[in-house]
Amino acid sequence: MALNAFASLLCKSSIFVASRQLSSISSLERCIPLNKVREQLMTIAGSSGTPFEVRDCAALTEALAREQQLGSQPLAKPMSASYQEALLSLRTQAGLSVKYVNTHNGIRIGRLLEDLDILGVLISYRHAWQPHWAERAPVTIVTAFVDGVCVHTPIIPANRDLRLSGFVSWVGSSSIEVTMKIEQQADEDGAAGVAWTPVLDATFVNAARHPLENSRQAEPPAAESAADREIFQRGERAKAYRLQQASQSVLSVVPRNEEIAKIHRMFLDTIDPKSFTFSRRRLPAGSVWLRDTMLKTAHLCHPEQMNVYCKVFGGFLMRKALETAWICAFAHCRRQPVLLEVKDVSFRAPVELGSLLFLSSQVTCSHGRRCVVRVHAEVLQPDSGLRTTTNDFYFVFAPEAAAQAGEDCVPDAPQVVPRSYSEAMLHIDGMRKLTEA
Repeated sequence: MALNAFASLLCKSSIFVASRQLSSISSLERCIPLNKVREQLMTIAGSSGTPFEVRDCAALTEALAREQQLGSQPLAKPMSASYQEALLSLRTQAGLSVKYVNTHNGIRIGRLLEDLDILGVLISYRHAWQPHWAERAPVTIVTAFVDGVCVHTPIIPANRDLRLSGFVSWVGSSSIEVTMKIEQQADEDGAAGVAWTPVLDATFVNAARHPLENSRQAEPPAAESAADREIFQRGERAKAYRLQQASQSVLSVVPRNEEIAKIHRMFLDTIDPKSFTFSRRRLPAGSVWLRDTMLKTAHLCHPEQMNVYCKVFGGFLMRKALETAWICAFAHCRRQPVLLEVKDVSFRAPVELGSLLFLSSQVTCSHGRRCVVRVHAEVLQPDSGLRTTTNDFYFVFAPEAAAQAGEDCVPDAPQVVPRSYSEAMLHIDGMRKLTEA
């Protein structure tokens, strides 16, 4: 189900409405200032926030032994029990506005992705928390995948408060899907009782881990209504879709016949049929070679960017990838772009503090005014020269004028043309991201 359709389904659910009136099932408040989210998470995870901290394995072992000794079954909770809100007061806190504002007086969506990442983990802990646990959770929860982000308002005003909220909508064996949204106060004066306008929907998939081993079983949420059951079934379909997409990856199987035919037509457009040679290639009018869209950045990962587990914060990686992709799209479209969607973000390996992080962005596909930018993240070990892939990101952009006034007023983005077989596979991969529901 597409995120736009899913947004209307959420409106039918009681979770985002009734949960604000429920009594708290834990020490967490239903609505907290956004700057308190990290503090709450550090307390639950048992982190001091000290760089290069070694986790107290003895304390974790004791907590796990206590849980096994009790032998109690995990408490089944409804979806609404995990509901959490966080308020970002941009209207009254000028310091926050400076942090979040971009060059055209809108909100930096990369900052919001950082906030959603940490809020999603807190929501997952709220769902997993059991009454017999002491001060810290004997479980580790990390971000594993971003299933999608749909931006309803590409240019978000920076002078109005934002409300971030979400709940656990599906649980697999150890995976925890968190459905979140961001709303903005419709009245910039901040009058009481004003409406909140949705600006962004997101689905994050987190992973529950045994602190000393690998995965850990997570308890599914209980559905309270037909709409809640549909939300959970949507999570089941999303998992099946992810598995299907992975099985059809161009890294695993031959592309479809229609995809191969399109690549061949693009190849024929780059040669002179009268020359009878494969070596002389020409670029069609209004096009660029895919390889020429490449843009790379490098970063040294400081303790400032660490998460509660003393690894590099996944939200920081998403923000840096988005900013790199935005520059890449700007250079390609020659117009200031806005983000429409985040298609997929995979977290394949943790990034250690002190890592040399390399981000490589490319426009892999463009259609009309929209283009897909893929960002590949890898870390380098200087002593051995070994490079390890940590993340893949996919972003969909359009020129700002097209997003505001309609696409007819803006010319198409230049078409990207692959020149090698590997670039052709990148192009097919990008086409799928652009056309999939």
